[in-house]
Amino acid sequence: MGEAPAGPPPAKSGSKLIGKTHTHEQLAAGKLGYNYRVTWYLLYCVLWGGFVHITIGYDVGVAGGLFSKKSFLARFYPDFKGRNESPYCQYTSNDLAIYSFMLYPSMMIGCFVCGWVMRRFGRPLGIQLCGLFNIVGAIVQITAHNSSILLLGRAICGFGEGFGMFVYNIYLAEIAPTQIRGKVIGSSVIWSATGVTLGQLTNFLVKQRTDGWQIAISIIIVPASLLIFNSLFMLDTPVSLLMRGKKEAARHSLQKYRGVDDVEAELRDIEVSTINRISTRESFKLALTKRKYVPSLIINLAVYTLLNWTGNTAIVYYGPQIFSLLGMGANVALWNATLVGGAKILGVFIGMYLLDRRMTRRTLLAWGGVTQAAFLIATAIIFAVEVPNVKGAQVSKGIAALILVMIILYEICFMGGQHVGTLGLAAEVCPIEIRPAVFPINLLSYGAQSMAMSYSFTFQLCAMTWGTFLFMATFAILLTIWAIWFQPETHQVPIEKVRTVIAAHPVWKRFFPPEDVEEANRELEGSPVDSKPGSELELKRTSSDEEDERQKRAARPLAGATGLAL
Repeated sequence: MGEAPAGPPPAKSGSKLIGKTHTHEQLAAGKLGYNYRVTWYLLYCVLWGGFVHITIGYDVGVAGGLFSKKSFLARFYPDFKGRNESPYCQYTSNDLAIYSFMLYPSMMIGCFVCGWVMRRFGRPLGIQLCGLFNIVGAIVQITAHNSSILLLGRAICGFGEGFGMFVYNIYLAEIAPTQIRGKVIGSSVIWSATGVTLGQLTNFLVKQRTDGWQIAISIIIVPASLLIFNSLFMLDTPVSLLMRGKKEAARHSLQKYRGVDDVEAELRDIEVSTINRISTRESFKLALTKRKYVPSLIINLAVYTLLNWTGNTAIVYYGPQIFSLLGMGANVALWNATLVGGAKILGVFIGMYLLDRRMTRRTLLAWGGVTQAAFLIATAIIFAVEVPNVKGAQVSKGIAALILVMIILYEICFMGGQHVGTLGLAAEVCPIEIRPAVFPINLLSYGAQSMAMSYSFTFQLCAMTWGTFLFMATFAILLTIWAIWFQPETHQVPIEKVRTVIAAHPVWKRFFPPEDVEEANRELEGSPVDSKPGSELELKRTSSDEEDERQKRAARPLAGATGLAL
């Protein structure tokens, strides 16, 4: 498809957030000799692999609308009548909260099992199992006769979605050329937003049918089946193949994904970063005892914690219920939720356009937080003034439309700014030797918080009323502050070189030895540096020693209980 340009023009606002910020031009992939062309095969893998997130997004989009279907409630939760003393408390139900909650524990288990599978059998099998478990889970749900079987099917779907969440972003990060990595990884958000919108639209289209909830759930079988079929034609990634001692297969894979024959420079860097992988126990020891790894751990936990509590997950799940409390009918509420899903897609495209062209990741994250907080605060004010906490309260169509606009703008800002801005963060900021530790810590933290939010949101809305939106806005503001002062800029920086950026950061450099900080600054400024190892366990052998070591390591089981060591 022709030679790709060396890279987009420098972002214009990436260096204005904090006093001293490097542009990292010396670490650009082009200067490191990384060659690539955008091929049809790469686009094929990105497109069909994206059905992982379409499947996950569709499931989330459908789940929220099920609570508005009388046939679904009559079959599984006949005792649910809703609470009428306050519009904010209509959907406060332990049973419904458990249905939303059930997805996350099984998703976390799926992530860990997927790590074991990927280590031994490669990335494509993880994608195939994602589709398989989603098909099985959907069949169990639509044939269920009681809530226990329904929840079992929900858990099976969650298990499969755990596979998908784990494998797909890693797969994308490993096949994407460094020069366009942000946009390739960002495509996962497009598929996720598309899936959510399709799920909400399906709820609206089948709203009048008594078997509408079964139709809505069963449609997930279609993208899951397409995912399985097309993954059969996806090559394993160079990183995965090198980790299993298959250097020639890795070279062929890299040539296929890059569309060029000369991939030796990039293959060498990948080989250096994978040859000395370590066990999960050793990884945890490094992550928790070595000061220079503290920034990577803190960055992951802080960003995903703040991102989670800005409330997007709750709004996706409970969008129809939020609109229902305004006095809208179930049909109008479902349609409005569909419009919000469409706003998610629009936000992703806006963010993808801005990312690496007009703004760097850090700048995009900051501006996304500012605008998101503004619309959440505006929503809280409208609720406080126009939606009284009394039985039977309703609002005018004009106020309802205004709230819809605020939530749509919020979604555009969240998806285009904060979500796109944090894609691939975990893989980028963690050196390979601590990924087996940081990834599971991150998953446990994020999963536990998602469970808490999905279960507690309706109770929080009942207790805090309009203050719930101020609660979300607080975390959006905190995330903005984080982006300005604490977030390293990884714009156009190869994953293998991000450690240099962190070591030179004004805040995080204090965790590194002085000699590492000096070396990082020299490298960013383009000065010659000593051939000193870039990580705790980087290559220190001759070429012949390297080959012997690879053969020894390939003969024993791969270490790392989670498979997160890329």
